[in-house]
Amino acid sequence: MNAPYLETTQTQEGWQAMFAFQVFHRPAAEWLAMRWGFNAGALLDEALERYKLFIESQSLSETAFLANDQPDRTLAMRGVNLPGKGLQMALLGKATSPEKSQAALAARNYAREIFSVFPHDFILEPAELKTDYDRLYGKDFFARSPQAASIQREAAYMPPMKHQYFSGFWQSSPRANEQVWRALSNMPQTAMLNIVIQPSTLYEGEKEMLLEAKKIPAKTGQAEDEDEAEQKEKNEESIFSAHIAWADAYIKRRLTLWKKFFLLQVHVLVDGAVDENLLRSIGSTITRDSKEPSMPGYQIARPNSADEEKAWRERIRSLDFLPSSMHIHDLADVDEAFAVFRLPYRPDAGLPGANFISAVKEPPKPSG
Repeated sequence: MNAPYLETTQTQEGWQAMFAFQVFHRPAAEWLAMRWGFNAGALLDEALERYKLFIESQSLSETAFLANDQPDRTLAMRGVNLPGKGLQMALLGKATSPEKSQAALAARNYAREIFSVFPHDFILEPAELKTDYDRLYGKDFFARSPQAASIQREAAYMPPMKHQYFSGFWQSSPRANEQVWRALSNMPQTAMLNIVIQPSTLYEGEKEMLLEAKKIPAKTGQAEDEDEAEQKEKNEESIFSAHIAWADAYIKRRLTLWKKFFLLQVHVLVDGAVDENLLRSIGSTITRDSKEPSMPGYQIARPNSADEEKAWRERIRSLDFLPSSMHIHDLADVDEAFAVFRLPYRPDAGLPGANFISAVKEPPKPSG
């Protein structure tokens, strides 16, 4: 791998160094020849397995995360629709450290790791020059002050629980994200999808909050000497029994032993008004219902003022997370990150309605 250009910046917390890769689909004939199975369906299964392994490799155990002896690392997937040119796909990484030299070294090592282990179904081309880096992170686009929105998991209201709001889960299916890229590709103006992840963990206070939430408050007006088991049974038979079962499943999944987590946010920026149809196409894809349990869906957050939107743009540009009411609301486990942080696969005939920028240059047309 050729060494990528590093954009090094001093912040209030220390130094950060950022790099970028442009991502291309491997030519169809070459990709199909790599399959171990007997058909293209097997190839997709193999590719998805490679992708999930990559996501898993970017996580940290709770012990490693709390040790805090490594530079912070953030990874963003950025898809930009460039009208008249096509969809530009990029991976951007950032390492943060107290010292400038440490941040630069961590970023170089991080870039080498990404290049080495990213699924070989795609081609990564490092941005070696500042001009290439600026193009991939979207310098000209951000300079036009695009409007921003954030796609979040719907916060489900659980009336009988002490902690009354629970976010759903990010979840999708193997081919569903085709809809995301087709919708993005057909925007009439420049539009960006930015998905950012960073290793994290479920903190002790959050674990205690979830355990406390399982203690359902007793109904008012009950006799003080009423048997506790009878009271619990009546509560469970109430109209909120489905809520309780859903919240129990949510808590059980979050508290599973040795589960690994990321912070994850999804941002959409558009050169003009953010199209509600684009947000719906993306949000519905990454909050799909599975067999059990059903999900509450997604919700859209927008900045409350021009100044806040300017702050959002700067945070998104520099791979920072937008302010959140609670840390746990941005937590996602490995399966959730795999459902959201996913580049599109392109079949042999191409993906109808999506025009991806190719690494293969078109041959010159004959004159005359």
